[in-house]
Amino acid sequence: MSTLDPTAEKTTPGYTTTSDSSNEGIAVDQPASDEEPQYASGLKLWVIMCSIFLATLVAALDLGIVATAIPGITSDFHSLDDIGWYSGTIFITVGVSSPIIGKLYKYFSGRWVYLGNVVTFLVGSLIAAPAPNSVALIVGRAVQGVGVAGVLGGSVLMITYIAEPKLRPMLIGVWTGVLMLSTVIGPLIGGAFTTNVSWRWCFWINLPIGGVILIMVLLYFHMPMHIKPVPATWRVILLHLDLPGFALLLTSVVLFTQAMQWGGQTKSWGDGSVIAVLVIWIVLTIAFFVVEWFQGEYAMIPLRNLKPRLFWTNAFYGWFVNLADFQALFYLPIYFQSIHDQSAIASGINTIPFVALFALGSLISGFIVSKTGHLQPLQLTSGLLATAGAVLLYTMDINSNKARYIGPQILLGFGIGLGNQIPMTAYQFFSKLENVQENTGIMLMTNGMSGAFFVTAASSIFANRMLQTVVSLRPQLDRQTVLQTGASEINSVFHGADLVAVRQGYMVGIKDVFAFSIAGAACTALLPLIIPRKKLPGHEKKDILTDEANTYP
Repeated sequence: MSTLDPTAEKTTPGYTTTSDSSNEGIAVDQPASDEEPQYASGLKLWVIMCSIFLATLVAALDLGIVATAIPGITSDFHSLDDIGWYSGTIFITVGVSSPIIGKLYKYFSGRWVYLGNVVTFLVGSLIAAPAPNSVALIVGRAVQGVGVAGVLGGSVLMITYIAEPKLRPMLIGVWTGVLMLSTVIGPLIGGAFTTNVSWRWCFWINLPIGGVILIMVLLYFHMPMHIKPVPATWRVILLHLDLPGFALLLTSVVLFTQAMQWGGQTKSWGDGSVIAVLVIWIVLTIAFFVVEWFQGEYAMIPLRNLKPRLFWTNAFYGWFVNLADFQALFYLPIYFQSIHDQSAIASGINTIPFVALFALGSLISGFIVSKTGHLQPLQLTSGLLATAGAVLLYTMDINSNKARYIGPQILLGFGIGLGNQIPMTAYQFFSKLENVQENTGIMLMTNGMSGAFFVTAASSIFANRMLQTVVSLRPQLDRQTVLQTGASEINSVFHGADLVAVRQGYMVGIKDVFAFSIAGAACTALLPLIIPRKKLPGHEKKDILTDEANTYP
């Protein structure tokens, strides 16, 4: 069997040769290459970074841009029971595809894998924008998710490929800021489009921007000579992609989502089909872990990579911080539109305290980490602040004024922001050089899968509790009418006692979802107690590049 030719593109003007012995960061230069490290510099470096930042911004926008658009989407398609799919589908495909995409970056040219993922994201946007029905929109979101996984994971890797070690902490900090900026402007853009034009522009807008990104990457980004794909046969590559594990995981997550959408909404929890889907989900989940165990080194998630306590505890931390985060991100707009009868753009403006403090917390966290190298104390502080904010958020009710809903957002957003990016930082700096791509994929998978499970479960909790409350208050109201009426329409569709019952139902459902956030925040306050207190490489006296004690698999 012939091996892949591990060729790399020739260096171009704007790249400099630099010795990679600094202890201010970790290089992910492949050990297989004997080339002197060459890094981009000057104008070329900043043009490449601008394209990476722009790609990150556009891709990350689509994780949250539908938060304020969902009420408008449900109104157009009369599909309140599909809320979990609109927001959860993209997280499913981000989570399931991230480990595979991480391996593609390992075995193929990073430039072409990155470009391929940008194209995939644009194809998903092209499917979602003109979607004639709910199913088409969900398919588009699924395709987008694959592209988002490759763009976000690839952006971090591209920085390590082209930037000198001493510049990487700063550039990754800026990249994190861009990622957080998307959470600030995403709901605002989604609300503005939904209110003034159409929610479809949340997806149309990606196409021209994506075209600019493709041109910039094609013209300016070339892989440095010292970065070469790991040579392997096609058979070995296919084995490492672990397609059986991928199929099992994807199917099990889709079945879980379907069960959550059916249960208590369109079908009772005791319905045979709901029970059957849940049983199959459990069986396939067990089968997935069995397959991963027997696959060993070829597993989609090599278990050796999660063996160090620093890694598995941070993976769980990333998992639970999303439980606290996503519920506020997606259900605060629903609260403002249904309870306070606000427009999509007004609801987006009212979520600024949460997302802005989230971004500020992340930037402050990045600055502190870069100066001190400490991770675990920030994670503990993050968990405590987020728990306090989540508890206060839960106390909101139908009559809450601005002070009542701004204060909790500030605490929760700032708290989550302080700890949100720390797991990825730990994975980037403590991974061995040859495993950075795989570990980046694992961390993105953790984030994506937590989003898929928690957003879907929250959607089910919201719909079930809302319907139970409405039916108990107004038994004569039709359940399907309530479900199919979008959150932005309830104040015009229902009147009098019916409206009071529906608004009360919405409030009960939203409060139960916010209780979900309390659970996630509490876990992020407890986990730092078992996360190792280890300083970032570069803040120790020893050189990370020569000290194996500082790295894990």
